[in-house]
Amino acid sequence: MIDKTQKTILSVNSLSKDFLNVKAVNNISFTVEQGDVFAFLGPNGAGKTTTLRILLDIIKSDSGQIEWNLNGKSTKLPEAELIGYLPEERGLYLDIPILKSLIYLASIRGMEKMDAKKTAMEWLERLGLADRAKEKLQVLSKGNQQKIQFIASILHKPAFAILDEPFSGLDPLNQEKFIDFIKEINTQGTTILLSAHQMPLVEKIANKVFLINNGEELYNGSLSGIYQIFGKKQIIELQLESQITESTFQNLKGVESVTLVDDLHVKLTFGQITDMKSVLSELAKVNGICDITSHKPDLHEIFLQLVKTHKQ
Repeated sequence: MIDKTQKTILSVNSLSKDFLNVKAVNNISFTVEQGDVFAFLGPNGAGKTTTLRILLDIIKSDSGQIEWNLNGKSTKLPEAELIGYLPEERGLYLDIPILKSLIYLASIRGMEKMDAKKTAMEWLERLGLADRAKEKLQVLSKGNQQKIQFIASILHKPAFAILDEPFSGLDPLNQEKFIDFIKEINTQGTTILLSAHQMPLVEKIANKVFLINNGEELYNGSLSGIYQIFGKKQIIELQLESQITESTFQNLKGVESVTLVDDLHVKLTFGQITDMKSVLSELAKVNGICDITSHKPDLHEIFLQLVKTHKQ
């Protein structure tokens, strides 16, 4: 649980950025407190990476204010040793041995070279890459390159880490490992701001979320809060023995939407005050249902609901 007395270490107010005729970021505001795992969530092109690059002064905003407070004083950009950054695009030297590159990057962020070497080898061991420390990055797979990129971003134990699409290129097993790593460094004192589009993964680690689409805010607040506000509907998923038309379910009391996931899989969304006993009684009369499950909306489903509402 996050301590509510902890200080705000990043404040963003009315941030906007246009590229030609595209409004990449449209008047967004948010704060990150010490100890947060703050997740920027949205599809590709939503404005996540643009925002992160503005925070790091890689690109300039058109308007808005950014205030950092990592070391007890207000600044527009903190010292490099306080920040870790995993970019969406590969940003390491491809033709330099992996360990040498990691040591160099940590040293320019204030870490002693011997400590950097020791810590880098520990991380390489944990990620199954210790035997490849002398190889060049360019010979590694995309997933292994992402592992090295992650090590480079957190090796110097930054106070604040910005992770742009940290799960990119990783298989499901390594995605789960990265979730554990992010939790670990957060527990050890690193505040995390990450962007991602894999919402089921983010649900496992974030305490705050900012949902963004087409550069605009859809939700900004706690993860628990978004479930309390938007997660009270009921979703029933049906597996069918044979194809049934959508109209079969549209007259069910309380049904808000019917989604044909595929020919034999239907998803029904009901309002929160619907009498589900009567719904199940009506579904029992439908021939061809071989399996039925129910759940509350997850973060991905809430996001789709908010996007649909936002466009109306």
